[in-house]
Amino acid sequence: MPASPPASSNTPAVDPLVLDQAIAWLVRLRADTGRHGVDAHLQAQIEHWCRADPCHAQVWRDLMAAEEQFQRLVALPVPAGQWQGPLKRLSRSRQQRQSRRRWLGGVALGLGGLAVASLAARQAGLLHLPELLQADGYTTATGAQRRLSLSDGTHLALNTDSHIQVRFDEEQRLLVLRHGEIFVDTGKDAQAAQYRPLRVRTGQALLQALGTRFDVRQQAQSTRLTVIEGQVAVQTASGMRELIFPGEMVEIDAQGQLARQAIVTAAMDPTAWLEQTLVARQMRLGDLLAEMARYRHGWLLCDLAVADLRVSGVFQLQDSDAALDALARTLPVVVQRRTRFWVRLAAAGQ
Repeated sequence: MPASPPASSNTPAVDPLVLDQAIAWLVRLRADTGRHGVDAHLQAQIEHWCRADPCHAQVWRDLMAAEEQFQRLVALPVPAGQWQGPLKRLSRSRQQRQSRRRWLGGVALGLGGLAVASLAARQAGLLHLPELLQADGYTTATGAQRRLSLSDGTHLALNTDSHIQVRFDEEQRLLVLRHGEIFVDTGKDAQAAQYRPLRVRTGQALLQALGTRFDVRQQAQSTRLTVIEGQVAVQTASGMRELIFPGEMVEIDAQGQLARQAIVTAAMDPTAWLEQTLVARQMRLGDLLAEMARYRHGWLLCDLAVADLRVSGVFQLQDSDAALDALARTLPVVVQRRTRFWVRLAAAGQ
């Protein structure tokens, strides 16, 4: 079938609820089909859901078309049991909708929708390691991710090219983020003799967790904080103090100024990396490639002539070459490769 046309700023918005429901149906369909063949009862449920609203039917058609296109680009032989993890996460996501929306609205799935099928690939898993109190802390290489369980019950995930130091003493639990990105699921610290606050220090702020789950990214000149559950108290280098609530994302600059934004309005889901995906919502192509470049060695460049094209979709971080090829099929761009370490997206016809 021909590639879907690129999305534009006039693309009608998709209700995040509808998109979330459609993805859940697809995951269930793939899981049941892998075990027993096509499930007639489930097929009937999906058809009933599609007939309930024309928007449901359109989103389902787009979703199936996106998956078909991606499957032609990259084969994903996946054991049936691996679909169960994504299904559980989607169910949990719907229960926590007020604080966390992984599947953002306004997604033009035909534009390199890229791989709802890749949900299964997320199940490859990340390392689960005990705490090792090393002087130089914990590090991940480019493209690698890592999970840690600390002695206080805190769970950490380190994203690509990250380095943290763990400094626990009798008075506090301190995580120093030198560079990169971490996701923190705060432990209760039940074995401690007295209360010890959990804090994360970056180049621009000191963040104190208040029974929470949150993401912190150390950028070149700023810190980005995303709160999923609970609250995080922020103290900037300038002395400013703010409380950040679930569903909020803030940028803290070198002067200590905070810029707040709702997660659901962001061009990129800030925590999709936990499932080794990049979820974009009307994101500039130049920004999308810059984000993908964090997970690759070498250079991933974007021609200024196409950098402002808008892209929406779900991209598998562990196979960015397949994502680039799909972009070339759905956008007026070509992929120029000099070596595996030098790749550039340019305007078609160049």
